[in-house]
Amino acid sequence: MQAIYLVRHGHPELPDDAPRFLGRTDLPLSERGRGEARRLKAALESIPFDLVVHSGLRRAEETAAIVTEGRTAPLRVERAFQEIRCGDWEMRTLADIAASDPEAFEARAKDFAGYRPPGGESFTDVRDRAWPAFQSLLKRERGDLLVVAHAGVLRALIVAVLGLSWEKLFSVTQDYCGVHVLERHDDHLMVRRLNWLPDLRPK
Repeated sequence: MQAIYLVRHGHPELPDDAPRFLGRTDLPLSERGRGEARRLKAALESIPFDLVVHSGLRRAEETAAIVTEGRTAPLRVERAFQEIRCGDWEMRTLADIAASDPEAFEARAKDFAGYRPPGGESFTDVRDRAWPAFQSLLKRERGDLLVVAHAGVLRALIVAVLGLSWEKLFSVTQDYCGVHVLERHDDHLMVRRLNWLPDLRPK
């Protein structure tokens, strides 16, 4: 049996708490995010990892480094696990897009999976690069894995594993430092936990 832990990075250093389109902007973790990662490290301390993979974006790289500090497992970058490209919408708030381009914002709401913002990707595009990379990773590696990536990528992977329709994409909750736990028996993937949150609140 192989265990695969899919982890979203910790809270990034955003300018405010407004919901916004964050894709490839390479933000570091905030102090809150570093605290989340440290508490996740403690929660996963007893779990051995044979390989740690992250997307290469700073918020994922920093989360992986904190969680695995003191371990000897090798770290590998898989850029196919980088977050969705938001194009012209990058770092703009949802309220801004809804006000400035209501037709496009409504079109996205009607087709979350297939809509591409100008210069960006759709979630179907994310699936088409992340799912083959994930399958390739599993073909090469049989040990326990920690994969640190992003909400869009992890939702795409879980929807693919469960064989859900893409209309269910946002039915998968994905919190900062939330953990999806998969098990592989032979070549069959099972979902053990979805968005598991060990106690990440500050003590």
